Amino acid sequence: MAAQLIQSLLPHLPRFAEEEGDFYSVPRQALIDALVKEQIDRTAAETCVSVLETLLDTLAVLDKSRLQNGEWCFASFPAQLLATSVLTAMSDADSRLFPVNFWNTRDIADDRKDQQCNVLRWIEQARCDQHATGHAPPIRFIYVAWSIIKLDGKILFYQREDTKKRFDKASGDYGLPGGRANQNDILGVSDSAQMLAALQAPNSDLVLNALPSTLQRELREEAGLRFGEHYQFSLWRRLKPYRQVQGVAPNHALTEYYLDVFQIQLTLEGFLFLPRRIAGDERLAWLTLEDIARGESNDGKIPYIKALFDDFEGDRAALVAALHELPDSFAPAYRLDRDNYGIILSLSNSTPIAGGKLGKEKPLALTLSPYQAELLLGLAAHLRGFVLVADKPSLLLHPFGWIEVVDDSVLQRELCDVAAALKDGEIIVEVRRERYFRLSIRPDLIYFDDSLFAFIVDHEVLQGVQSKISVTISRRAFATVLGKAEGRSESFKLTLELANKLIDLAERQFTADNELAVKIEDAYKKGLDQEPRFKALGLRKLVHREDGMMRFAATLEVR
Repeated sequence: MAAQLIQSLLPHLPRFAEEEGDFYSVPRQALIDALVKEQIDRTAAETCVSVLETLLDTLAVLDKSRLQNGEWCFASFPAQLLATSVLTAMSDADSRLFPVNFWNTRDIADDRKDQQCNVLRWIEQARCDQHATGHAPPIRFIYVAWSIIKLDGKILFYQREDTKKRFDKASGDYGLPGGRANQNDILGVSDSAQMLAALQAPNSDLVLNALPSTLQRELREEAGLRFGEHYQFSLWRRLKPYRQVQGVAPNHALTEYYLDVFQIQLTLEGFLFLPRRIAGDERLAWLTLEDIARGESNDGKIPYIKALFDDFEGDRAALVAALHELPDSFAPAYRLDRDNYGIILSLSNSTPIAGGKLGKEKPLALTLSPYQAELLLGLAAHLRGFVLVADKPSLLLHPFGWIEVVDDSVLQRELCDVAAALKDGEIIVEVRRERYFRLSIRPDLIYFDDSLFAFIVDHEVLQGVQSKISVTISRRAFATVLGKAEGRSESFKLTLELANKLIDLAERQFTADNELAVKIEDAYKKGLDQEPRFKALGLRKLVHREDGMMRFAATLEVR
C-alpha cells in the first residue's frame, strides 16, 4: 500500500531543470488531490504527503521558504535527483540502499564494521551539525561506571577497545577502568522488554542503580580485581550527562552518556595483586596528573576523559586539582604513627631495643630471642627502604614494609610467633592470612644502632683552603634472618669550618651545655640534619645529647 502511494505521487512531483535553472513548484494540496483522484482515501493521502514532506525536508532537498508557503519546490536539480532516488527506492520492493545483509553484526569482518560505522557517523554527525538549534536529540543512551585507582599520585588507565579505529586524536586511546552497563548488571527484572527499554531510555533510575554492579564486573574483566577481596568503593562524582557522536564501531550515533565515577579503596591483597596484573597486561597503564593536565603522556598515551573535563567546565587545572585532593587508593595505615617519636634497633644482643620520645628513648621490655630480634631487624630494614637481598626463595618483598612468605610454613610460624610476642607493646608486627607480614611502624620512626654508621673525610681535603668540602656518611651492610641489608653511602657538602668542628666533637668530650658544642649542634641541625638523603640512612642523629654530654654518634674515619 505504501509503495503504491509513493508510485502514484512520483509523476506529480515538482521539477527543476538540469540546465538554465528553470523550475516550478507544486502546492502541497495539489499533491494530496492527485492521490485522491487515484481513489486513495483523503486521510491516507494527507498522511502520506505529510510523512514524505518530513522525509524530504530532513534531506534538505526542498526550498524552505516555499515549503513554509505550502509548496513543494526542489532546491536544485541534484536535490531533485536525491529525492527521486530515495522515493523511487521506497516505492520499489526490489530496491535497497544497502546490501540485504549490510547491517548484520554477527561474525562480520572489521572492514564491514567500519563501513557501518562510516555511514552512521556521517549521518549522525550531519544531523548534529545541521540542527537548527544546535541541540539535536540523542538516539543512543549509555550508562557508564568509571573507577579512579590512584597510587603515588598516578591514575590507572585502560586501553580502549576501539583504539585502532579512532578517527581523531581528541578521541584518545586510554580510558578510566570501567565500562557501560548491560543487561547482566540489572537485577530483579525478568522482563527482557522492560530491561532493554530501560537501557535505551534517558536518565533511567533502574540502570543508574545498577552501575555499582557494572563497576564490579568491569574491574574484574579489565584489571582482575574482585570486589571485597581486592577493593571497596564509594561514589566520587556523578557527572552531568553529556552528548557526543561517539561509539565503538559500528555502534556509532549521537549518544547521551550518564557516568558515575567511583573512588577505589584497595585492600592489601588488591594493592599487592595490582602491580602483578599490570606487569602482565600492556593495556593497563599509569598516567601522572601532569599527563592528564597536558592531555598526553611522554610516551604518547592519550587519556580519554572528555566527560570529566566537561563536568569541570573544560578547566583541566580544576580537574587535576580535584584528582590531587583524592587520597591514594591504598593507605599504609601504620599502627605506630607518632611525631617526635623513635624506635632504635640494635645489632647486638647485649643492647636492648629502645623507644620513646626522640632524645629520651628508653629500653623496651621485650621478650624476644636473639633469632626473633634478628627477624625483627630484617622487617625493620625492609620497612625503612634498605635494599634487602633476600636469601629465601619463599620470600617476596612488597612496598610499605610488607613481606610475603610463600610455601614456607616454618618461616610463617616464626614470624607469627614474633607478632604474638610483641602484641601488647609499642612495636607491632601485622599478620594477614599468615602469609603477609610487616613491622607496623611509620618508616621514619625507625632508626638503627650508631655502630652501623661512619663519618668519612679525606685528610688532604681538611688541609685545603676551599670553603666547602665533601664528606661521606655511610651505613655498613648487616645480616638478618630475612637476608642481607646492603650498605649505603651518601656524600654531602659541608663548610670546611663545620667539618673540622664535627671532627673536634668526635675526638673530644664536651658537656651538653658547652657553648662551642651547642653551636656545632645548631649548625648541624640547620643543615645536614634536614637533608632527606641523610634521614634515609637510618641514623637518628649525628650529633645528639646523652647523659649530660654532647655526643658524635658515628665512627670517625679520616683517611
